[in-house]
Amino acid sequence: MGRFTLARLGYAVVTGLVVAGALAAPAAAAAGGTVQGDFTTIAGSPIADAYVTAYTADDEWLAWAFTDGQGHYRFTGLPAGGIKLQFDFNNLQQWSPGRRTSADATVYQLASGGTVTVNEQQPATGTIAGHFTGSPSYFNVTAYGVDAPAAVGGYTTEDGNWSIDVFPGTYRVAFTWEGAKQWAVGSVSEADAAVYTVAVGQTTTVDDSKLPTGTMAGRLTKADGSPLADTWLDLHRGPDMVGGAVTDADGHYTFGEVIAGDGYTVSFYVDGGPNQWIPSVRSQQQATRFTVVAGEATTADDSLITPGTLHGRLLGEDGAAKAGYSADILTDDQDNGMNYSATTGSDGSWSADGIEPGDYRVAFRTADWQRTQWAYGKGGEADATVIKVGSGGDVTVDDTWLTGGSVVVNAVDATTGAPVSNFCVWVSAGDSSGDGCSTGSSVTVDDLSSGVYDLYVTPDSSSYYLSSQSQSVTVTAKQATTATVTLVLGGRVSFTAKDHASGAAVEQACGIFRELGHGGLGDGYGNCTDEAGNVTSVSIAPGTYEMFAVAPDGYGHQWVGTTGGTGDQKAAARIKVKAGRTSTAPAVLLDKPGTITGVVSDAAGAPLADVNVAFSAWGDAGPGWDTDTDEHGVYTIDKLGPYGWPLLFGSRNYPREWSGHNGNRFQAEPVPVVAGGSTTYNFTPRTTASLKGKVTAPVPNWRIHAFNAVTGDQMGTFDAYLAGPGGAYEMPLAGDQKVKVDWSYYQDGGPSVRGWYKDAADIDAATKVAIPAQGAKKLNLKLG
Repeated sequence: MGRFTLARLGYAVVTGLVVAGALAAPAAAAAGGTVQGDFTTIAGSPIADAYVTAYTADDEWLAWAFTDGQGHYRFTGLPAGGIKLQFDFNNLQQWSPGRRTSADATVYQLASGGTVTVNEQQPATGTIAGHFTGSPSYFNVTAYGVDAPAAVGGYTTEDGNWSIDVFPGTYRVAFTWEGAKQWAVGSVSEADAAVYTVAVGQTTTVDDSKLPTGTMAGRLTKADGSPLADTWLDLHRGPDMVGGAVTDADGHYTFGEVIAGDGYTVSFYVDGGPNQWIPSVRSQQQATRFTVVAGEATTADDSLITPGTLHGRLLGEDGAAKAGYSADILTDDQDNGMNYSATTGSDGSWSADGIEPGDYRVAFRTADWQRTQWAYGKGGEADATVIKVGSGGDVTVDDTWLTGGSVVVNAVDATTGAPVSNFCVWVSAGDSSGDGCSTGSSVTVDDLSSGVYDLYVTPDSSSYYLSSQSQSVTVTAKQATTATVTLVLGGRVSFTAKDHASGAAVEQACGIFRELGHGGLGDGYGNCTDEAGNVTSVSIAPGTYEMFAVAPDGYGHQWVGTTGGTGDQKAAARIKVKAGRTSTAPAVLLDKPGTITGVVSDAAGAPLADVNVAFSAWGDAGPGWDTDTDEHGVYTIDKLGPYGWPLLFGSRNYPREWSGHNGNRFQAEPVPVVAGGSTTYNFTPRTTASLKGKVTAPVPNWRIHAFNAVTGDQMGTFDAYLAGPGGAYEMPLAGDQKVKVDWSYYQDGGPSVRGWYKDAADIDAATKVAIPAQGAKKLNLKLG
């Protein structure tokens, strides 16, 4: 195999090499490829002893090597595929060719058994230098990149002078020695540090003086008082680690000089175990904040944590043992703590050892996990007693299992008030739940903790009645609460599925029923046809629907028309569902599938990765009926019937647009699909309009959506965490459409709250908002 090199920065050649970014399939993984080259200064001098690392295109580590005296490096046995290279000399890190970040690096394509030569030059540097007054000799200086990641270190001379070569850019400078970390100029916080600009061939001067210091030291012991030797400790100030030390044979340690101030915490660990923070706690949040006074010594002693024990007994109100119940010991510090569990024995007793010191709550659960009680005698975690366990502690938690209450659920017809029989009930409240079924018109759910429950009723699968909406019911211990649930009578739809060409029955064709103006398809679907091609749907609310047929393998999806399939919901057959009756839909005549493929690119022609492409507008539940473009901007959607289909494009940087550049699916440009063939449809997204304003909400976390007013498709979303000052928002949208806006938020300890603009209960009653073809429409929203 012949090969040659080009001596210019970052060029790579190889027999069979595909230039990164070209539209080509990635090489199959295989061993045996070679990557080699020379690393030189900007003047062409070799750089010896530089650290070179090879990564995959996805930044997974592959191998490392050092340059020799001539600046040469070589990797062998690398897998075929995309390769990135990082070069590091004296902490000056760069990605080939001469880039500061991995995201900007070139991906070199390595063929199986091939060789890629990458000659790399170190870009020109500048210098950041200065004098540090009052410091120990040879302390560390680090320049941290601001505009690009970097951490370039050096040391001072005996007289406090220092100098570091860095790439051009902006930097903050930190000085570290013993237990001290100081940022230039005269700051203990990176956020308050000055930012310095370094230019090629220029020296930027940074002088500073040591801040006042004290010292910090202490002793660590085991639980029996003997010394805890050879143990590493870390000194923290806020989230930053500023120093370290190791205990001697007698357990003593010292961080040496520490900058005077407050907010210091100390952690250590033994034999790979969990961190312990002084004094004898497991999380920094619980640790003591030490204050260091200038010129004085601060002492921080501690003893190694000894696990404790929790035990107790669970009895009924009649004194009978509650055997087989779980005792769950849950930490109040879920970020750093641990949870434990035990099971009650035949006498109701339980015990758990190895408990780390901390604050806990204890929950007792029935064997079927349908009822939970928190110590002591509480129905919810928020009301539970906090149990404190100290190092080596032995804590008893006895509790009495309280007699529960019950709910008697009666179901009646929403129109006539007549009893409805044959249904099941589910009640749920946090950790407790219960259920029951009956062939009659009443169901009783027993042994429920006191509290407010969500109640649901589900009729038998043979019933025309619809499942109920959630309603609240309050349960009181030792009492029966009666709840009446009204059920709405729905209807069903029967249909058959056939091969359009042969007329043969088709199995596993499934129906989704949608109403015009109420958005796209959900993630799931209903009942599917049997071997004879027949099926009847579950009960749905009375109304007029269109049916989408989810096709089995070998066929294409379709909206069901009167005499065949279509890709347009407007052209689908109207199916009228009546209460208490089964309607017959037109036959589902399935055709062979085709494919749509294409490239999504920006206005300059560059391919766009991770653009979502779909034939239905999915909502917050997540994508459905869709795909994403790959790194070359290519997408493919298959299993479509041979009809014209609208396509929806959207990404983080662009609003959702239907094919033809509009927000109304019914006005989209249809993309024709050919049975057994592939249609190419390329697309360039654009941002033309937006909805903007301010949101006033009773809680910090909220979300708003914009739905096309004609189709009900979700066309935009905005979350509170993206908002500016005062709740300012701007939601990009396809221009020249009318939308309806909803909002939602979660109440603390309560259900979610949802509403529609303007003061409407649902999308049908919501006010339309006109989005201009170009520019922004202003709309302020008050939630709640």
